Amino acid sequence: MSRLIRYTPFSTEPFSDVLQGIFRPIVGGMEDAPPRMDIDVNETDGVYQLKADIPGVDKKDIEIDIDGNVVTICARKERHDAVKEGDRVVRQERFWGESRRSISLPSAVDQSQAKATYDKGVLSLSLPKKASESTSRLQIT
Repeated sequence: MSRLIRYTPFSTEPFSDVLQGIFRPIVGGMEDAPPRMDIDVNETDGVYQLKADIPGVDKKDIEIDIDGNVVTICARKERHDAVKEGDRVVRQERFWGESRRSISLPSAVDQSQAKATYDKGVLSLSLPKKASESTSRLQIT
C-alpha cells in the first residue's frame, strides 16, 4: 500500500513526485520524520491568533514557550500499543515521539496576557502584542 501524496500542478519539478514514488521502497522516504504541525497565524487589533493542528496528543503533553517574538510549540506522543505475541505488524504509520515548531512573529508577545486552549486536536493561542515602548526623538544641541 502506498502513501497518499499531495500533488500540485505548479511544482517546479513536475516529475519529482513520480520518481519519489518509484524509489520510495528502495530509499524509505520520510517515514521516520515527525508529522507536520500545520499552523495558521492571524493578526487582529493588537493580538496574534495562532491555531495549530496537533491531533492525537493529550494537552498535558503540549508545551508552549514564548521568548520575545518567538513562539515554540512542542508536542510529545507516547507509544501505547504493544504487539501481542503471535501478531505480525503489516504496516505501522502512526507517529510517536516529539514534534516541535517555532514561529517568529513581527512583534514581541505579552506573555502575561497570553492564553491557550486545546480542543479536538486544535491548539488555539491568543497572543497579545507587547505594548511598544514609546519612541522619543533626540534633539540635536
